[in-house]
Amino acid sequence: MINYVLEFLLGSTEYVRYVGYSKDSTEWKNYKVVIVPSSFLEQHKEGKVQMPQLPLKQLDGMPILFGEPQVKQVENTLVVYADLVASAVFLLSRYEETLVAERDDHGRFQAKSSLLYKAGCLMRPLVDEYGSWLRTQLQSMGVGVQLPNTSLKITLTHDVDEPFAHRSLKSLLGGIMRGETKTAWHNFTHALEQNSYYTFPWIVSQEAKLPFADKIYFMRMPLQPCQQDKPYVSYQSKDMRALVALLKKNKVQIGLHASYFSGENPQIIGREKMELETAIQQSITTNRYHFLRTCLADDMSYLADAGIKDDYTLAFADQVGFRLGTCRPVAFISPKTLKTSNLTLHPLTMMDATLFRYMQLSLDDAFKQACCLIETVRQYGGELVLLWHNTMLQPQQPSCLCYQKILEYLALNVAEQAKKM
Repeated sequence: MINYVLEFLLGSTEYVRYVGYSKDSTEWKNYKVVIVPSSFLEQHKEGKVQMPQLPLKQLDGMPILFGEPQVKQVENTLVVYADLVASAVFLLSRYEETLVAERDDHGRFQAKSSLLYKAGCLMRPLVDEYGSWLRTQLQSMGVGVQLPNTSLKITLTHDVDEPFAHRSLKSLLGGIMRGETKTAWHNFTHALEQNSYYTFPWIVSQEAKLPFADKIYFMRMPLQPCQQDKPYVSYQSKDMRALVALLKKNKVQIGLHASYFSGENPQIIGREKMELETAIQQSITTNRYHFLRTCLADDMSYLADAGIKDDYTLAFADQVGFRLGTCRPVAFISPKTLKTSNLTLHPLTMMDATLFRYMQLSLDDAFKQACCLIETVRQYGGELVLLWHNTMLQPQQPSCLCYQKILEYLALNVAEQAKKM
């Protein structure tokens, strides 16, 4: 795990041999830079890890979670007493979520409960900052470190929670009961393409402006009925067949949108994946949990067991920012065992509902926040992962207008630097 974290920090396996992680001063001469371990790993083995204390100590303007903000040169070796490895592990594994019991009404760990939010650095990918600082120190010690690739990978994603509205008699009556008679009747009697929630043709046309971006649509196959997983749709219906055909025609990826209770009953994830694969006649290797509701240590291991290779869940619902402390894809590190897995976590950069429902930003403020995040991700050569729901992409909705502005911004300012991995 330590080697993996050092590779992740440095952005390459090539430079790991120059960096030591040891308290033994007799070993220091073998490295250009040595990070002195704190007591974090020993405390983890004993089950005695404590939350880092606020305010966090600072090393060259970087908040550190463990160790001391001291650096000294011992002969030809730079010795760093700030435990950047433990700090990175704590953030990348979301270790604090095993220490803090607070959750919201959906059982989710909230940004406002997090150390990063309380320390005022949720908008900073601290792990990426640590890596940049380490590379700079290696350069100062005569190692010819090449700057990492800072081109931007873009992944546009959509959670298909409610693909269309009022298409069944039951849904029509429900709309009428809620006072939505005109809209409900229109949706029920007109062609699917005129349905207020069926914004997928528009999404496809708008995202064609970014041909280098990956596109993923996460679709549900709930096997344990609950209110939060409604409405239930049949993939054999004419409307769903039309949607799947549209997505396949445009060669976008379809992923699993694991159901609301799947985090608490992770054994059903494999069944949901198999059922969805059968329905769409296509293999699935990606996932995002419904409501961003994940129980981390347990259900992430079940994802890997079910054949999921990439998960796109990790963000806070209530605030934008870098929940994992990074904007780059990273191997899942279990906060229970501190072991890495074959599952890759892709940090979710921003979600429409976060900006407009939870943070209640205006269109202008939401766009400014989005641009800030885009530029931060670009600075560190990360992956920009956007989540916009089809139901929030109706014409003239602030969330729709914001998404248009973001796509235009990316097309104008990032296109020449974007990469497809």
